[in-house]
Amino acid sequence: MTYIMTIALTPYHNLEELLKIFLAKDKPAYPSSLKKLQVWHAPNLDGKIRRFSLFECPDDKLYEGITGIMKRYNYYAQLEGYAFEVFPLIDEADGMKIAQG
Repeated sequence: MTYIMTIALTPYHNLEELLKIFLAKDKPAYPSSLKKLQVWHAPNLDGKIRRFSLFECPDDKLYEGITGIMKRYNYYAQLEGYAFEVFPLIDEADGMKIAQG
């Protein structure tokens, strides 16, 4: 299983517009293989709110999962000032295997 972390930034003054986009029925769906585990919000000193989301995805569906997230978040990117990053995560043991070659 692979974990994927996303960080999205939305300006405070656009939160009402973000809610409209969030409630829209035509936004791209996440792939069925992707499971959203947790969402956190944190204020940011530069006038934006940060949203951290953690997803779980089967290793063999990683490309599908990341592509699905990108499609969904690009839909939100129609909002002025919205930005996001997507990070596939590995655990410490796998990281050590990569570091050791």
